[in-house]
Amino acid sequence: MRNSRALALLGLALTIGPAGCGKPPGELPPPEPPTVGTVKPKLVGYVPTKEFTGRLVTKDPVKVIPQVTGKLVAREFKDGDFVEAGKTVLFRIDPVLYRADAEKAKADQAKAKADIANWLAQIDRDKAEYARIKAQVDGGAGSRTDLDKALASLKVSEAQWEVSKANKDAADALLAKAEENFKYCTITAPTSGRLGQSLVATGTLVDAYKTELVSIYPTDEVYAVCEVDELTSLWYREQIRLGQIADPTKPGSQLACAIRLKNETAYSADPKDRSRNSVVDYVDPFLERGTGTRLIRATFENKPQTGPKGEKLPPLLSGGDSVRMRVSAGAPREVLAVPEAVTFNQQRRQYVYVVTEGKAQLREVETGAAFNGMVEVNRRAGASAPTGLDENDTVIADNLLRVRPGVPVTVK
Repeated sequence: MRNSRALALLGLALTIGPAGCGKPPGELPPPEPPTVGTVKPKLVGYVPTKEFTGRLVTKDPVKVIPQVTGKLVAREFKDGDFVEAGKTVLFRIDPVLYRADAEKAKADQAKAKADIANWLAQIDRDKAEYARIKAQVDGGAGSRTDLDKALASLKVSEAQWEVSKANKDAADALLAKAEENFKYCTITAPTSGRLGQSLVATGTLVDAYKTELVSIYPTDEVYAVCEVDELTSLWYREQIRLGQIADPTKPGSQLACAIRLKNETAYSADPKDRSRNSVVDYVDPFLERGTGTRLIRATFENKPQTGPKGEKLPPLLSGGDSVRMRVSAGAPREVLAVPEAVTFNQQRRQYVYVVTEGKAQLREVETGAAFNGMVEVNRRAGASAPTGLDENDTVIADNLLRVRPGVPVTVK
């Protein structure tokens, strides 16, 4: 039984065997050429710049300090309010004593005026008395002693008149001081801006010219500052010395500066947008040895915003914000450029793919400045030059993962 089953299986194998020895399957067809988009290198205007990481700093913050000593009886604001210089009331100091000083100074001034009038009248009387006695003496009937007494009395009255005038001047000064101190009991905002957190509470006894009450942070303008490393600082100085960059210390030659916030992907292209475009207006004269950097600064407008319904909104820029700062680094020029995404790195060299006779070919390039999504590339010296590009080259711009040197491509 087992032998008959084995013979059957052997026969089946011999029957199937010849059928499996036919022609091998044909080779797989070559893959279809990848379809690619292309771009042409082009001449574009380029303004050399350098970028730094910076921050916004409030311009000229003001600490509010009382000019008189007393007890705070009222606080007229909320922390964070916007205030207007000379109009917004911040605090009130108990004015009772200062009102009393002003009233006393007024009374002293009135007394001084009355004393002046009194002594003027006394002078007139003494002059008349002196004239009467002198006439008698001249006529041989008067006494020389009486004449001397009349003259002395006149001089005393004139001296008292001068004292009264001095007393009035002192009273005028005291009144002016007392009235100013009375006004200082109402503390108004010395500058426009946004208030910080109040540092004192109602009922606190504050000292003149000592106690800090609150800080005001101006918002109409804001500083952008960054620290430039020593090598970059030396590079700028060398470029200025060579005449490649205009001397920024001369009028009209300041370095252009632009900023963008963390949530902004591009710099403002509007040169009139003074909230994003300005000039470097200060360079620290000393290099900070601890960090090896030099601080530079630019000033930007920061006007209040207007909401969709016309309502007034706070300014967009705020002290402490991180920004990217782009600073001019040379005169404008034209460069040959391609999109930055078409270049790639291999073994520390930069390449692009170009289409030559329907096939992709590697082309080495030397890249320069990157700007607005473009990158500067060197110009090809001639048709046989191994590196560089020119305006007639067709550069592959997408589907780069499927492209290989010498592989045919289909251009979109």
